[in-house]
Amino acid sequence: MQKSTKIKVLLLVLLTWVFLPHLQANNNNTNISLVSFLERVSQQNNINIYIDEDLKDKKVSIFIPDKISNSDLFSLFNITVKKMKYNLIKTGNSYYISLIPSSSSKDYLYNLKYNSYSDCKSVLDILQIKHSYLKDINSILLSTTDKKYKEIQFLLNQTDVKQKQVILKIMIYEFNDEDRLDSGVKFSSIYKGVTGATEIALNAIVAPISNKTNLLLNTDFYGAITLLNEHKKIKVKQFPYVLAKNNKSFKFEAVDNIPYLSKTTKTDSNTVSEENSINYKDVGLKINGRALIYDDYITLDLDLIIEDLIISDNDDKTPSTFKRHLNSNTNIDFNKVLLLSGIKRTKNYINNYNIPFLSNIPYLGEIFKYKTSGETELNITIAIEVIKK
Repeated sequence: MQKSTKIKVLLLVLLTWVFLPHLQANNNNTNISLVSFLERVSQQNNINIYIDEDLKDKKVSIFIPDKISNSDLFSLFNITVKKMKYNLIKTGNSYYISLIPSSSSKDYLYNLKYNSYSDCKSVLDILQIKHSYLKDINSILLSTTDKKYKEIQFLLNQTDVKQKQVILKIMIYEFNDEDRLDSGVKFSSIYKGVTGATEIALNAIVAPISNKTNLLLNTDFYGAITLLNEHKKIKVKQFPYVLAKNNKSFKFEAVDNIPYLSKTTKTDSNTVSEENSINYKDVGLKINGRALIYDDYITLDLDLIIEDLIISDNDDKTPSTFKRHLNSNTNIDFNKVLLLSGIKRTKNYINNYNIPFLSNIPYLGEIFKYKTSGETELNITIAIEVIKK
């Protein structure tokens, strides 16, 4: 072997012997667990660091020299934790690691089980969550973060439930005061042999002013109604069933669409002309309400409007109406009937009579025409029964 070659080999051996330990030291702790890294930082810096159970299996790939200052080691650990999307937070003399909340929003599709979007919308509006309702698939598309969505999902699960609902059985009947007087005010034929709860129900229906209660058991109420029907003392005008959902508005109308003649005067240059048109006005009973449904009863908020037409001989005006408005807020137990009594309605009428052919004779025909008018006063009672659905 040549002398120069021997020198190179000796230098290579010498360099390997000197620098190998240093290279090994600089390759310590490659691909170590986060817990091992934490232990070294904790021991070398003499600090307490808390870690969640789900972080114990996390691993990091890092080269840590044997000789490194406390502050550099701590900084290296802090950088490593942040790269793993966690924060190293100091509290007192200790530290703990927490997940950095994601600030980026994502789109989530929440599928509704029931027709409850209006209630869910109220929740999302309070939380100020941007969303859209997809009506065709009954779903809500909302934009939020992962963490926030878990809270929203919990609230929507509580809100998206089957709504309570009841059936309101409404009976509208009336007395004609004149007919009642003709047949005897005391209804003696009806009261024969009737005692107890049925008698109280009869009094509540026939003489509501002297009655102390407006809530009757349904069995007593229908027993009294049957007796009155048999004696032809009442006339049932409407018998609708209304489905009422919890805290939702409902409406019922029993109206007459009354036609009336309207005259309009037009002036063009020097010409004055009149145009007649037929318009219509709804007149009668209108009921608007809202029901809060509980296990054994409901709270019924009721608005009742009765409008009567005041007939006038003037055909060039919109007919006047006489309106009564009743607002009631009442608790009604199931199997009981609420009576709303003491409502009077006046019916005006005008009847035109004429003798055919003779009434068409000019001037003389007026002798064979005549008109009668009058009014009838009716007492209206509205009975409402709540039926569980």
